[in-house]
Amino acid sequence: MERAYDGHDRRTIALMKIRPAELRDRGRILEILIATARFTDVEVRDAMELVDKANDDPAQAEYIVHVLEEPATGPKRMVQGYVCYGPTPHTDGVFDLYWIAVDPKRQGQGIGQLLLRFVENEVRRQRGRMLLIETSSKESYAPTVRFYERSGYDEISRIKDFYRLADDKVVYCKKLTPS
Repeated sequence: MERAYDGHDRRTIALMKIRPAELRDRGRILEILIATARFTDVEVRDAMELVDKANDDPAQAEYIVHVLEEPATGPKRMVQGYVCYGPTPHTDGVFDLYWIAVDPKRQGQGIGQLLLRFVENEVRRQRGRMLLIETSSKESYAPTVRFYERSGYDEISRIKDFYRLADDKVVYCKKLTPS
């Protein structure tokens, strides 16, 4: 299922495609996660486990993975970013954004915003009312935190020294209105 959203010129939208991730995307998703240089080896492994779970059983709805691709030079399309989200267990209309990553060469060009808006609209479509994002307070995550705040997310909780000393767990939230 392809979707495009407001906030980007029509030419850019026409070139980009957001679709469910497939097994053939696994290597490119791994490349993007490593290239961002923000995630530990354990975090990359955990992210890939969710990608694998979604690929192994597409009918499961716990982890939903989509990629954003655009044409490379020639007929082949190139994945530039991905998202993993899903409904929060034992809640009514609450979803978690587990992962969002964009190729560092393409960061700052609106791809992250396009992916995030896609997830928000999918959550609304599934009658979701709230999207939560957990992240780290590490200095290397400062651009990510600014991205969430610019996207209308509010910090709703912080657990000091959660991941390790001086590395807090920060939870962001956006309440979604029906479309």
